[in-house]
Amino acid sequence: MRFTIRDETVHAAFDMLESHAQPAAAARAMRERREDERRAAKARAFLEAAGSVAERESKAVLSEEYQLACERFYAAVETDEEYRNQRSKCEAVIEAWRTVQSNYRAMGKVAA
Repeated sequence: MRFTIRDETVHAAFDMLESHAQPAAAARAMRERREDERRAAKARAFLEAAGSVAERESKAVLSEEYQLACERFYAAVETDEEYRNQRSKCEAVIEAWRTVQSNYRAMGKVAA
């Protein structure tokens, strides 16, 4: 049995990498932005809270602003990871195709 990867599959992988380059970059940037927002929300809540450092930390983590910032961050992480997984899948298809092509060339040299 021979392992093959159809040209259409490889072309689709290349097309997806190309078409998803900008949205993937935007998703990554949004993830970073949301992380900064999350840290800022926690810092604001910490500064507004009263009590010992441990109490202020707990109040900051439990604050509504921080919780909302966390939810936005998690949504951004999910989107970013989805793009990263798609890109990894495409890269794996292309790498497998390259390996198969290399094997075919090597078999041709042996047969000659």
